[in-house]
Amino acid sequence: MDPIRPGRGRAHTRPRGPPPGQGGPPGPPLGPRGGGPRGQTGPAGPQGAAPLPRGPRPSGPGPRPVMRPQGPSQTVPKPASAMAGVEQVTEGVKKMATDNTPVPLGRGTVRGRQPVDAEHFRAPRPQSSLGDKGKKGTSGQPVALLANYFPITSNSKWCLYQYRVDFDPDEDRIFVKRSLLRQHKEKFGGYLFDGTMLFTSVKMNPENFELTSKRHYDDAMFILKFKFTNTIEYGDYSYIQVFNLLLRNCLRHLELKLVGRNYYDASAKINLPAFKLQLWPGYETSIARHEDDILLCAEISTKVMRQETVYDFFNQCAQDRHRNRDWMTTFKNGIIGTTVMTIYNNETYRIDDVDENADPSSTFNKKDGSAMSYNQYYQDKWHVTIKGGRQPMLISKNKKSVRQMGGEEAIVYLVPELCVMTGLTDQMRNNFTLMKEMAVYTRVNPNERVKRLVNFAQRLLSSEKSVQELKDWNLSLSKNLVEVTGRTLLPEQIKSNRGDYNGAMEADWTKHLRSSPMYTCAVMKTWVILGPEDSIRDIQGFAQSLYKAGQGMSFSLPQPVIVPLRDTRSNALMTTLEQVINERNPTMILCVIPSARGDVYSMIKRKLCVDRAVPSQVVLLKNVQKNNMSVVTKVAIQINCKIGGAPWLVTIPKKGMMIVGYDVCHDSQNKNISYGALVATMNDAHTCYFSCVEPHRSGEELSNHFAASISKALAKYKMINGALPTAIVIYRDGVGDGQISYVHKTEVKLLKAATEQFYGAASVPLAFLIVTKRISARFFTKQGIQNPAPGTIIDTVVTDPTKYDFFLISQHVRQGTVTPTHYHVIEDSLHFPPDIMQKLTYKLCHMYYNWSGTVRVPAHCQLAHKLAFLTGQTLRSSPNTGLDELLYFL
Repeated sequence: MDPIRPGRGRAHTRPRGPPPGQGGPPGPPLGPRGGGPRGQTGPAGPQGAAPLPRGPRPSGPGPRPVMRPQGPSQTVPKPASAMAGVEQVTEGVKKMATDNTPVPLGRGTVRGRQPVDAEHFRAPRPQSSLGDKGKKGTSGQPVALLANYFPITSNSKWCLYQYRVDFDPDEDRIFVKRSLLRQHKEKFGGYLFDGTMLFTSVKMNPENFELTSKRHYDDAMFILKFKFTNTIEYGDYSYIQVFNLLLRNCLRHLELKLVGRNYYDASAKINLPAFKLQLWPGYETSIARHEDDILLCAEISTKVMRQETVYDFFNQCAQDRHRNRDWMTTFKNGIIGTTVMTIYNNETYRIDDVDENADPSSTFNKKDGSAMSYNQYYQDKWHVTIKGGRQPMLISKNKKSVRQMGGEEAIVYLVPELCVMTGLTDQMRNNFTLMKEMAVYTRVNPNERVKRLVNFAQRLLSSEKSVQELKDWNLSLSKNLVEVTGRTLLPEQIKSNRGDYNGAMEADWTKHLRSSPMYTCAVMKTWVILGPEDSIRDIQGFAQSLYKAGQGMSFSLPQPVIVPLRDTRSNALMTTLEQVINERNPTMILCVIPSARGDVYSMIKRKLCVDRAVPSQVVLLKNVQKNNMSVVTKVAIQINCKIGGAPWLVTIPKKGMMIVGYDVCHDSQNKNISYGALVATMNDAHTCYFSCVEPHRSGEELSNHFAASISKALAKYKMINGALPTAIVIYRDGVGDGQISYVHKTEVKLLKAATEQFYGAASVPLAFLIVTKRISARFFTKQGIQNPAPGTIIDTVVTDPTKYDFFLISQHVRQGTVTPTHYHVIEDSLHFPPDIMQKLTYKLCHMYYNWSGTVRVPAHCQLAHKLAFLTGQTLRSSPNTGLDELLYFL
């Protein structure tokens, strides 16, 4: 439904599943297709298993590589341009990109066949009389803070030698690799090993050599092949890798379990038997170089572990076969796209497909040509007996090999009985009782969080093995959180049509909004309400409440045309909508639907956002019947915004500036298609907007579409204002750390090329900021251990010395610990002083009209997310260009 409940913007987005595991897959792979040396791809499998050759399927009952069915080819509709001539400009921009560049598709992912550009990006510092400290602002009230970082001190500067270690025969279990290497520890002295790379302070002679080791439980002999790859000097960026490896060695001594990338304490698990769930407390840790010191960032984490295997879920679906003939499709839809954890080595995998024709008794061919069943493989290698009967095999594509080698995806087969389902389903998230009970353990207040972090440091320093590990490398770890001086900006003034007000220290102005005229109120000529025929009286009462709520905010709503619906099914509703549009030509259509059925909601939105261009509002019948004034007020505000009004305004002094937000969302049914949404302001008050969505398929250059969208926004800006903007500020969401260098080299380059089409040789000043929400940093007031106030800036101590970056806490959180947002300026020809850049960013966090308070990211990012999410999850096609100047997606 259209959001009508209080929310905090993207702070309320649903939690995602755990990240894919970093180790090799545990099961027998059937790939990578096309062959290639086993030691180069990194996939795990039975000892001696060979990849299937490219070509026809081999004979025999064994399973074959199965790619997820993509269905028939689809043509993505290209949105028509709203501006004459802009298509020629955007097409010209699209032709400028090369075909061989890795392509980030947003949300931290990379598509394509090229390895990730892992180059550490160094952003230029702003020019300042303060020299290298020029990114530090000065405005605001200083506040003493604690951060979830622990200082690390080093008494020596190492020179380390890096060796690649290969095992013959192949071995994918890291603990076995470590035991094989440990047999030669006297030769290496102090060393660190991550399963592939060995770091040692001793340089070997010769550089490339071999050693022999015996596996302890079966006396199998292994040849360890060492190849010298690099010398790591103090100050190298990869030097930090060694610190992180050392930290993980220390964590292993705390009797924690590695699940995915992080360590969890299984002995402290919390059981929720009523929901068949377990909560495992744990820690997310990382070491990085910051402004003055190397710091350990530690954050408490909770892993949701479901007490059911995929085989249990399979049986549940199979038991329903008498009522649901398509039960296998139900099983596939429930498991494909989810993340599972294998019970024998705690690795996590994303499930990409299900092979109905394979089961644990199926066989695969080893390198020597002999056949082995999956039952036998798991018994021999993992000492696990598969007890279930016939069960389809799960398929996971090992994309780690793609990133590392740029090769074909390796196909990994997993047994449902040995895979535990992780994360929460949509049904679980909608279970209020479950979420409330989980919040007791997962929503931790600042004081409790600080206690847990300090206990973690004490636990680490009380382990003899951990202390010895640090001592061997001449390191020490402080058990006190690092202190930071932040600055809290003054509350922003909110402008209405009659006077100013502010949200005080809680940054919430709801009480002022209800009794003050909105900044601008759009004219509603004709509007229609569609609802069930037997609820007309409730709808009339709701319409009357909307009128009263609008009057209090000086928003005039005329008497609506109420159209009763005898049939609320999709086909009948679509026919009625078409008839109403043709006969009434309404400014707005409000639809009252009996239940939150996704198909009805999607049909309404596709009809009114794609086929026709009519702003719409969808409200559940139960909310209409409750007729709560809080809900009614929010609906009235949304209606005003969707037809061109603006509830409030925060003053931004600079004139002629266009502010842009950009985000990406995948298609809900076809993961090969993504939608990049751009939202840009069209006036100096920044209350008028232009939006567009560009679809793109996997493997296409996202940057082409981004530059094309900028071209459309510039053309629209010139059409409305008679002149181009004098400055552009872009907030780019959905970029992972590994893609920042790519974004700077490619997207910013194409962005500049797009602007040259309009400005010629005179380039327009612009700033390009990467917005990152998924961060581990947390901050607490030193006095009283509380959440910092909204408007708190942190731009020292814990920021990156190679970047122009800062943290901003823009929200007031009543429960739990507030999460800051990280901003990284990767391009700045505007040369705003850091104070101005920080203040501008905070001002924009006030401009999201779905919530009368500040949100976690600038409003333009949140709006772009809303548009991309609506398009990817519901519309699944580019919206009608007749709506591109309205916030119809709120």
